[in-house]
Amino acid sequence: MELKKIEIKKLIIHKDERGYLFEGLKNNDHLFDGKFGQCLISVVNPEIIKGLHKHKIQTDYTLCVKGKVLYVVGDEEKFEQFILDGDDPLLIKVPPGYWHGYKAMNDEALLVHIMDTIFDPNDTEAVDPYHFGDFWTIKDE
Repeated sequence: MELKKIEIKKLIIHKDERGYLFEGLKNNDHLFDGKFGQCLISVVNPEIIKGLHKHKIQTDYTLCVKGKVLYVVGDEEKFEQFILDGDDPLLIKVPPGYWHGYKAMNDEALLVHIMDTIFDPNDTEAVDPYHFGDFWTIKDE
């Protein structure tokens, strides 16, 4: 399994004196497969790890709206780290078969998860967050 199947979309913030907005996922995005299952909102407390898990069928699209999370994704042999930051937003697409999870870095974080299927616990395999090693410390650049 190659990690090159993980896709990232830089999100553009539209900001003025009233506040700001950014578009997370559009049906004409190059990384969208055209299937919608459901949308989840997740609030993560500081230093809390959610994951590590993978799906057999479900594709996940995740973005951070507020705060900052360390997002890890990979297979049994290689993992990559991404910073999802509400102030500099990215959308990450994780197809089925990849282990993934995230940790709120400093403060509470707010994430939006869009999936191409309705969540099915039978589609999810979970392991201890440290099962493949410690990916929860940010690597030096």
